[in-house]
Amino acid sequence: MLILGVVFSFFLASQVPVDSIPTKEVPKIYSLLSEDQRIEISDSYEVTHKIERKYTIFSPDGLSHAFTSVFYDKLNDIENVVIEITDPVSGKTIDKAKTKDMTDAAIYSTSSIFDDNRHKYYEVKSSKFPIQVTINIETKSSSNFQLSDWIPVHRYNQKVLKSTLTVVYPEQIGLRYKSVNLLGEKTEKVVDNKIEITWVEKDLPVQTPDLKKEDDHKLLLAPVQFAMGDYVGKMEDWSGLAEWQYKLNKERKALPTDFEAKLVAMISNASTEYEKIQILYEYLQKNYRYVSIQLGIGGWQTMLATDVVKYAYGDCKGLTNLMQAMLKAVGITSNYTLVQAGKDAEDIEIDLPSNQFNHVILQVPMKEGQSPIWLECTSSSLPAGFLGEFTKDRHVLVIDGQGGYLTKTPAYNSLDWNTIHSKNEVKIDANGDASIATRLKVDGNFAEDMLMVKQHLNTRQQRDYFNRNSPVAGLIINQYELSVEHRDSLLLADVSYDGFIQKFVQNTAKRMILKSFLGKVTDDMLVNNSLSQIDEYEIELPEVMDAENLPDNLSIEEEGIAVKLSASLHGKSLLVKREMKLSISKEMTEESKTDLIKRINALGSSSFYFIKNTAALRNE
Repeated sequence: MLILGVVFSFFLASQVPVDSIPTKEVPKIYSLLSEDQRIEISDSYEVTHKIERKYTIFSPDGLSHAFTSVFYDKLNDIENVVIEITDPVSGKTIDKAKTKDMTDAAIYSTSSIFDDNRHKYYEVKSSKFPIQVTINIETKSSSNFQLSDWIPVHRYNQKVLKSTLTVVYPEQIGLRYKSVNLLGEKTEKVVDNKIEITWVEKDLPVQTPDLKKEDDHKLLLAPVQFAMGDYVGKMEDWSGLAEWQYKLNKERKALPTDFEAKLVAMISNASTEYEKIQILYEYLQKNYRYVSIQLGIGGWQTMLATDVVKYAYGDCKGLTNLMQAMLKAVGITSNYTLVQAGKDAEDIEIDLPSNQFNHVILQVPMKEGQSPIWLECTSSSLPAGFLGEFTKDRHVLVIDGQGGYLTKTPAYNSLDWNTIHSKNEVKIDANGDASIATRLKVDGNFAEDMLMVKQHLNTRQQRDYFNRNSPVAGLIINQYELSVEHRDSLLLADVSYDGFIQKFVQNTAKRMILKSFLGKVTDDMLVNNSLSQIDEYEIELPEVMDAENLPDNLSIEEEGIAVKLSASLHGKSLLVKREMKLSISKEMTEESKTDLIKRINALGSSSFYFIKNTAALRNE
């Protein structure tokens, strides 16, 4: 064991620069990586991608670093995969695997998804360390529409000794790229009438889970000219990509004649443009279900509108295309729109026109001076004009038939879209227990949360949700009602519930202590940088008492921020009211926002103390 330890120490020292050897002050290193990638684009737009990775893995924590997953579908083939595991000391082969030895599986596996997205994967296993893992992968794509980003550091706690990417392409096809935090060298030359660019990164810093996304190292790639099937396009600018997408779907909007007549009849009594849109949108929501379909070029080209009508289902492309065709049938223009969807999705790189989208929505332009109406055609419940967390506040590519353009979806960051108003009636009995009746009204973004609760949770789960999210700890809800409606595009939710709380107050011989009950403001509540909230409590005490420490109209008054807290005692009734109107500047730092939240919560954190008034009791 001593000899092996000496050999291992020598091996590590020969591979890692002195200043990168793990110490107590630097992140742990689970693996070393040297990588070489080569992407070759042919004159016919085919892409060959070769990868060679060499890992040295020091512990079980590093085994996941060598996990190998290779994607394939109708447009992308796996040509070859070879994985070899060796003993770095002796050089002997421990294990070897090829493509046929890998596990084959679907990327997605639900009944609502039809696709050809699959992968082959292999998990490296070992009980002895260190081990050397060499992985060679070759894939081929029939289209250069989507080029892989180059990310030199694959894993946390991984030391990259050297990572190289070479891209070879015909000059007439072209290449655009964006470098983010790369530290190495780039060289360019012409070989056999093709341009060859090589990027080399060496001795990159070890990354840990607290790494900020904006600090990552990566290279984004995009072609100038591209082809998918018979459809050739250019994406030198966003208009070019939009034009290609328009041609892809141009002839796929025809509707049956009788169906068009039905649509015209449906909106015959509507008096406004919005009413017409809402009627047709609700018809779509009630009669067509979402099913994801991603087969070959079908990942970008929509189903025929007639087929969606016939089968009563479609993916985001199919449902959006159908809605566009339905609006066209009644004389309303709309625009197919590409978006990078997801609640936590990063915004696209607007200075690198390329396919950065995974979803489709619909834009309905309105009269000059009016905001467009946005439609999420995969939703069965959102009102026309409201996109929600999935696609709000991000850049999108609008396909308008004249090319296209980038714009942003609504942010919904005004006070009207972030409103909470609660009224609470509390009765405290002689034992210190309390019953509570709450009426809660929420508008806009908060109402979307209520919509998700109503739509996706059963009765028991809904009750649990309200118990967990009550501002008063320990609340047990006996009964509740939840309704979600909308006023035009603004979602409105009403919640009412009755509940019971044990030991709501603490009784002593002379005092009653009412602990803090006002709900705390959280980061999530300010994610839209605005909040309008009123909390009203009418608390009936078990007897007439004198208050020791009622606050004197506590407040915070700053630019864009107004918080007021008042409390008054009238006989046995304690009235507490908190009002907040917060319009936070986008320039406010996270530290400042955290400090603001702490100051707001401090206003309502004190307990109320009451002295029992026996004289008053005698006079009752």
